[in-house]
Order: sequence, then structure tokens, then C-alpha cells
Amino acid sequence: MYQIREYRDADYTAVRMIYSTGFREHVGTVYLQALKQPWAQALLCGAFLLIQVFFGSFLTCIMGVGGVLLIIRMSVQYFFEQGIQLGLNEDLSDIRSSYMQTGSKSSFWVAEEKGSIVGTVGILPCVEEPGAWELKRISVKREFRGRGLAKALCKTALDFVARHNVRRVVLFTSMVQTDAHKLYNTIGFKKEEEFVWPSLPGRLIKFMVFKYSHGTGDVMSF
Repeated sequence: MYQIREYRDADYTAVRMIYSTGFREHVGTVYLQALKQPWAQALLCGAFLLIQVFFGSFLTCIMGVGGVLLIIRMSVQYFFEQGIQLGLNEDLSDIRSSYMQTGSKSSFWVAEEKGSIVGTVGILPCVEEPGAWELKRISVKREFRGRGLAKALCKTALDFVARHNVRRVVLFTSMVQTDAHKLYNTIGFKKEEEFVWPSLPGRLIKFMVFKYSHGTGDVMSF
């Protein structure tokens, strides 16, 4: 049976590992998203035709296309690693300083089972929207999903800010986190905006980010 408690400094490495591992789970989905883009399909077709013209070998063409697929895969992997490092170097670089300041309306929690950290969630003032608070770093180890743990973590955070009279909570999630979208709808969040991740790789593969919002006055309804 798991318990949800506030973050301790000894949890630091485990929290960062859960975040990194969860992020990397979606590499394959984003790779397929990249292959659906017209530029990727044109690149593959162009490589096939050029190799066919210059070498006249079907096997060489297949090998060349395979090389292009590998390059696209490595590029997606690089894009993901940049995203992971962004989180690790921002709020997860110093979790206590980011979330656990005395008297602040922010905090970070972990779910623990048999001495192991199996889930995380944090909440703090939103940089992108002054006056709102942001739910962040919602992650549960794969083998512990389907037990209501993510929902319980989110409820802990929403109850916390409701006690501090915070009336608006937002979160940002991506197009590939479809299971998370269902969770957010279940606990009262509503999607209010979507946009392409503001980077060149994000624009190239049309990597969509969704913004959800929640009025904490409804927090006890789920």
C-alpha cells in the first residue's frame, strides 16, 4: 500500500529518475508523429529515388531509406533529451528551493511504497500566467499505474492550494500523454488552449502542447 507524503531531500535522485524515465516512454510515439509529416515523407521518397538513379540497386535504396529513418529517430531522441534536461535544470534542479519554501503556496509530494518512490507531483505559482498556480511533474512508475495513484497525487496538490485560497490551477501536457488527458478530465480540468511547442523541432513535427485549467472551488467534487 502506498502513502503520499511531502518531499524529502533523500528523494532527490529518485524523483529525477521517475521524471526522466516517464518522459522517455513517449519517444516512439513522437517518432511516428515525425514520420507523418510531409517533409519526412518527401525526404524518404527523395532518398529512395536518388539512390535508385545513382546506384540502380533496390537493396541499396532500402539501406539508404533505413539510414534516413535512423537519422530521424536520432533527431527525435535528441529533441526528447533536450526536453528532459530542461526540466532537470529548472525546478527539478533544486526541488526544495523550487517548491518547499516556508510559508509559500507551493509544495512537492511523492508516493512511496515499501520504501521506494513510485510517483510524484508538485504545485507552484505559474510563470506563464501570473495569479494562477501550476500542477507539475505528475508521474507514476509504469508498474504502479492503474491503481488511482496519479489521481490521489493530484487531489493532494489541489486540496493543498484550495486550503491556501488559490482559485485557479493550470497544467501543461503534450499530445502524446493521452492517458493523462483522461485523468485530467476526470478530476475537473478543462482543456482551454493548444499550441505547437515553441522550438524548431517542435514546429517541424507539429508537437502539440495542451493547457488545462481547474477552478479549485470544485476540488472536492471528484
